[in-house]
Amino acid sequence: MATVDIHYVQAALRCAERQGHLPDELLEQVGIWPQQLKQPRAPAAQMAALVQQVWALLDDEFMGCTAHPCKRGVFAMMTRHALHYDNLQAILQQGIEFYNLFTDDIQMHLKRRGELAEIEFSFARPELDPDHFYTEFWLVIWHRFASWVIGRRIRLEQVSFPYPIPAHSSELKYLFPCQQRFNQPMLKLSFRADYLAQERVRSQRDLAQFLRDSPRALMVLPDDNESYRARIRSRLLNQASEQLRLPPFEQLAREFGLSGQTLRRRLRAEGSSYPRIKDEVRQDLAIEKLRILQLPMAEIASQLGFSEARSFTRAFRQWTGYSPSEYRQLLNF
Repeated sequence: MATVDIHYVQAALRCAERQGHLPDELLEQVGIWPQQLKQPRAPAAQMAALVQQVWALLDDEFMGCTAHPCKRGVFAMMTRHALHYDNLQAILQQGIEFYNLFTDDIQMHLKRRGELAEIEFSFARPELDPDHFYTEFWLVIWHRFASWVIGRRIRLEQVSFPYPIPAHSSELKYLFPCQQRFNQPMLKLSFRADYLAQERVRSQRDLAQFLRDSPRALMVLPDDNESYRARIRSRLLNQASEQLRLPPFEQLAREFGLSGQTLRRRLRAEGSSYPRIKDEVRQDLAIEKLRILQLPMAEIASQLGFSEARSFTRAFRQWTGYSPSEYRQLLNF
């Protein structure tokens, strides 16, 4: 089960709160209990439900982070218009021109600089988004949409942010696994310009499903066959046995045709490590088995490779701040 940094849940709540809405009411409507806000991560499904609820409550796809609201349905209208064009460059250009005509609150430009393509973003009132929540969400939306259009993950070369390194910078490494620069004059995504010539592989029928799945598909890191973190996660999560098996790091490196030192260096460049990935996988599976499958604690501990239930309980408390039994009680709160 995919999860997101709790920062984004808290920031989305503050978006609604700044517009005069009580966060407790929102939490209840989407099935999040207040104690969850003390945990480091939250299920992506809950995050998606929260964003949808804020959209509906405010009737604003910009979630109160701009001077003027953007009524629900504008993004869908943009995608339906842009998808009539044949390649990524034309689709992006049409989408950008659509928003530049629709609003002065967010202006965008697609540029080519040698071998790189850049999308520049300018928020007229950045102080209305003090958590940088919508700023980062907007980057995610355009990167994910562009990747979906051509049916392959666009590998970013660099992301530039016009603000200092935030406390949740480790999550940005997952959302944008590339070089990141802060305190820059312009908010910007950079990628190889040859992606722009890629033909559209999606139809209007595909778009209907894409829109039904939003924003969940936009809020989490999509699969990336070029990311070693994603490849390792996939390797660990897609096992025939219910028993989670965690192969030695050197074995994984050999499977990828790399030395252990090279794989370690590449994971570090992605802001990750094998111990961290193992903890993430165990945490995600543990929450899934507690929340959805309702398995006994001892069975979960065994399936996740813990020698005893006490070891699992200790690890789970480190991940979430709660014991498994406390967490289960909160689920039924």
